[in-house]
Formats: sequence, C-alpha cells, structure tokens
Amino acid sequence: MNGRHFLHAAAVALAFIVVACEGGTGPQGPAGPPADRSKLYCRSSGAVLNASNLTTSITCDAKTDIPWEGSCEAPELPDGLYLARSEPLNWSDLNELPGWTCTWAAFGAVPNLNFGANAIICCFAMGQAP
Repeated sequence: MNGRHFLHAAAVALAFIVVACEGGTGPQGPAGPPADRSKLYCRSSGAVLNASNLTTSITCDAKTDIPWEGSCEAPELPDGLYLARSEPLNWSDLNELPGWTCTWAAFGAVPNLNFGANAIICCFAMGQAP
C-alpha cells in the first residue's frame, strides 16, 4: 500500500470512529446547589517591607472559609529584589486560618529601601467566625 492509499484508509477509519462516537444527548442531570458569589471576598496585606523584613502574609477571615486564590504584588519593587516565594499558608490545616504568604529576596545585598508589597488572598465565606 503506498502512502496515498494509506492516508485515504486512515481518513476513512477515522470517519467511522467519529460517526460511531456520536449519539443522542443524555438526560439532564440534577441541579447543583445554588451559588452565592457575594460570599467570595479578597483581602490584601498592604505591607511596607524593608531590608530587615521581606515577607508579608494575609489570611481569610475565618478558619472555615475556603481559600480560593492567592497572589503577591510589589508595584515599586527596588532594583535587585525579586519575588522568591508565593505560596499558600495553612490551606490543609482546618484548625488554622488559611492564608497566603509572599517573600522577596535580593540578587546580592538587600537594598536599604522601604517598598510597598501585598499578599492577596480571595476566600469563600462559609458563615462561621474564627
């Protein structure tokens, strides 16, 4: 079988597979629980960092809140610094407030400058106080 016939045979076989996989739409499944987007909230640390403190963290409001997403930002980061760690804090420990922590580091000597930085976390409130 030459290459042209092989490609034709492969195309025909693929067409049969595609047709065989088609079928009618199944029944509608049950409705999921209602979603209340108003319970999603975000918090920001609003920290001022310097050479002696290059880490900031923020937590959800309650231990029972579900952490959704975290991030770090430093809009005016001094030259020579970089974001070294951006990670969840206590997400698997139900006895602690879930949070997000951010740590910056220097390529060489840490500049002796203050700079604004934020650890940000978005959480889904489950209605329980800490």
